[in-house]
Amino acid sequence: MSLYKFNKKENCIIDELPTNDLLLALGLRKGVTVSVLTRQPFGGPIVVKMNNRSIAIDKNVAEQIMARLVS
Repeated sequence: MSLYKFNKKENCIIDELPTNDLLLALGLRKGVTVSVLTRQPFGGPIVVKMNNRSIAIDKNVAEQIMARLVS
């Protein structure tokens, strides 16, 4: 499921993501666990928490990141 479809407070593990130097520089890679903090309205970015940092990810990019819910 795309990262953008997760709800606030859900934790997920990144399974696939586009080749993007900025995402890699931020530490977002396959196998990393993130927690969804908020999804902005009107097609705005999704904000996730990773390693005690908040990261805003554009909707179009977040839709390309595939993740699974942590059970």
